[in-house]
Amino acid sequence: MVLYPTLVLDKTYLPITIFSHKKAFLLDYLNRCEVLEYYSSITISSPRLEYPAPLVIRIPVLMRHWQTTSPTRRAVFIRDNFICAYCGKVVKDSEATIDHIVPKSKGGKWEWENLVTCCSSCNQKKGDRTPQEAGMSLLYKPKRPTGLQIALNRWKGRMNREFLSVLSTYGVDFGTVAI
Repeated sequence: MVLYPTLVLDKTYLPITIFSHKKAFLLDYLNRCEVLEYYSSITISSPRLEYPAPLVIRIPVLMRHWQTTSPTRRAVFIRDNFICAYCGKVVKDSEATIDHIVPKSKGGKWEWENLVTCCSSCNQKKGDRTPQEAGMSLLYKPKRPTGLQIALNRWKGRMNREFLSVLSTYGVDFGTVAI
């Protein structure tokens, strides 16, 4: 089953996340959203009818209600694109670990700014020390992502040209996203 991305806007027309076209269609069918644009060539079929697939929808919530409060393991991996923060190695989901920059034993908390994706060898090398104590440096400074940034990373590689043009129309800076 191929899923196509649908841009989700809040009630003030700010982009907040990305849903699959099927989830967006269901929200439209249940009158839980307003469809602003449809795909020109993608349809959803039923036994009797074909419906255009939503490309951009607007839901009746404000962005602040949509933001995640605390990070999850998976969200940290997605935010970091499965790249080790110390050596830059791309790690598989099964090999990725979470590293506390400031270890828990030294008061480090489970916060976006203190968590990074790490390969197991770098995690063992760093141990229960700060990066400075271990003689290691971070390749990037971790920060709290928006829900849209997480969604863009999650959908990377599965975006079509029509969706990419809509992102720029609604002011989303997606950098170099692989199609």
